[in-house]
Amino acid sequence: MGRRTILFGFWIVGYALGFIGFLLFYKTNILQGLYLALLAVLGNAQLVQASIVGLATSFLSLAMVIIWSYTQKT
Repeated sequence: MGRRTILFGFWIVGYALGFIGFLLFYKTNILQGLYLALLAVLGNAQLVQASIVGLATSFLSLAMVIIWSYTQKT
């Protein structure tokens, strides 16, 4: 695969993970405690939501890249 294809693939998967993460943030109550704690610290609801979604998707993207790197031949 070419470099552009790989980068485009990571971009698409990152976008999809962010989109799904954003939807799950509103559909689950798991993050309610973290949300309230960050809201007390940061004070802005949109900033808290963006921080939580960004953190979650960054971990998922990192895991994806690590898995991809282990599956590639050297």
